[in-house]
Amino acid sequence: MIGDALAATPNVAAGTTVSVPLQTAVGGSESVVVLAFAGLLIATGLSMLVVVRLVQGYRRNGTRPMLYLGAGLALLVTAPMVLRLVLSNLVVASPAVRSLATAGLEVLGLAAILYAIYDP
Repeated sequence: MIGDALAATPNVAAGTTVSVPLQTAVGGSESVVVLAFAGLLIATGLSMLVVVRLVQGYRRNGTRPMLYLGAGLALLVTAPMVLRLVLSNLVVASPAVRSLATAGLEVLGLAAILYAIYDP
């Protein structure tokens, strides 16, 4: 079956072994990797700063929607970034597990934000 497909290919003679190069390089240049990692750290730090400000607003005013908004933002932005970093570097986890875990946190975060918006 594969031989038939190769024979039908114009530049490949029948009976010829075709080698397909495997991907041997991962990532990019060091400067691109460092900039991407720095961007991830800056985004995580800024989202944590916003969450801290929301929690301080909750402590000052005592309004529950502010607390749910802070928790939702933490689950929507900060936690998936940290989880992606941990699962891809410290723990051997398949891409499917990483995607499911981060998507679950994002859904919980959106639910908390919606609860904060529509709190009776």
